[in-house]
Amino acid sequence: MALGFEAVPFHGQPVVWTDRHVTSKPNIEFYHWHQCCELLIVFGGTGIVVMNNQTYDIRRGMLFVFQPFEIHKVYAKITDDCVYERAVIHLNHTVIDQYLSGFPRRREWFDRLCYANDRERAFDFGDHWQLFVQCVEDYERIAHTDRGASQEEITVFMLRLLSAMEKLVSPADTVSPLPRRKEEYSEMMMHWVETHYMESDVLNKLANELHLTRSYVSRLFKKETGSNLSEYLIAKRIKVAAHLLETTSLSVETISNRVGFQNVSHFISSFKKTHCNTPLKYRLNTKQDNHEIVAHQE
Repeated sequence: MALGFEAVPFHGQPVVWTDRHVTSKPNIEFYHWHQCCELLIVFGGTGIVVMNNQTYDIRRGMLFVFQPFEIHKVYAKITDDCVYERAVIHLNHTVIDQYLSGFPRRREWFDRLCYANDRERAFDFGDHWQLFVQCVEDYERIAHTDRGASQEEITVFMLRLLSAMEKLVSPADTVSPLPRRKEEYSEMMMHWVETHYMESDVLNKLANELHLTRSYVSRLFKKETGSNLSEYLIAKRIKVAAHLLETTSLSVETISNRVGFQNVSHFISSFKKTHCNTPLKYRLNTKQDNHEIVAHQE
């Protein structure tokens, strides 16, 4: 898996459904993001999910919702006695939003899941697990058929799914669906990186901020998230750089400096590893894609 953006090919369909499957051998996961909403349903296993600058434990009965273009990582701790079993659903959120237009309360709930920062997006179904599994399995049986691709079936599935999730939230929407525990060091690190990623010598500055050595900071982050802090920092910088390439006419060198790279060659190399294209080619391809979308709409 390449570090960075992973485009989900919808091929004109609003849902890309990956059936329930098991991983029994250790695998390496990197920080990445998609252009769409992603649902991760955990049927078994242990590990850590990193999203929204927080870490969550993986366990049976969990549902994680990753927002469009949100940096996230799933680190499953696989052993001979503990495999990782899950299903993954990618949703074209703009299409699903239209499907839910006749159901304003559910539509608002879905929109907040996809876009709002104040919404908890890790759900532990607990006693409601079997009801949720039945909802998933009912749609999974038709997911890869013409019937499963129909607006009617997708809408029914989404209404059942959102209703099941809503049961975990108080009527006033003030109770978090997952009890919060003490903030991990890795979460403090990610929050700090969010506002300092563009600076030089970030890791040393972060270590000083936490009154820890740089090596100890790196070990803590690795222990809590299963990855290197430098990987997270690069993923953050590349994500911001891609947005600047899409929305501004700033030069590659200027963008490189703005997101914290001290060497433009290092920036180009890191960007190419993530997007399999140089920054300039990425910008040209993005403009071409946008022109094609506008032409199609006209």
